[in-house]
Amino acid sequence: MRHLNVLYDPACGLCTHVKEWLQRQPAYVPLFLIPAGSPQALKLFPGLDQLVGDDELVVVNDRGGVYVGNHAWIMCLWALRDYRRWALRLATPALLPVARQAFDVLSSQRALVSRIFGLASEREMADRLRKVPAPSCRIGR
Repeated sequence: MRHLNVLYDPACGLCTHVKEWLQRQPAYVPLFLIPAGSPQALKLFPGLDQLVGDDELVVVNDRGGVYVGNHAWIMCLWALRDYRRWALRLATPALLPVARQAFDVLSSQRALVSRIFGLASEREMADRLRKVPAPSCRIGR
């Protein structure tokens, strides 16, 4: 695998925070983070939004393999230098059901987690910045 495409929810504060965290991690396999439902996502993966729910993390590898939910999380960890061992452990038959349960709980409560920790989404940040009045600048006076 040469890279992974990670489709995340730009309207979710937790998702935006995780995206930024992923971007800071050293990786064995580059991660291209793409807002789900964006023109770029629709162009690269036509029809994928009809196959996968809006609330699911989705990872698509460069060969067309699609990973959803907890499998997508495990693939993200697998791509990272410091977390590949965790991914391999979580993918074992003994831990995969626990990983699925943990992901389902976190995913279903992501709006609450975002509010509790004050994690603003990309859309919320953009909306807040648009509301900031532009300074009146008088050069040369």
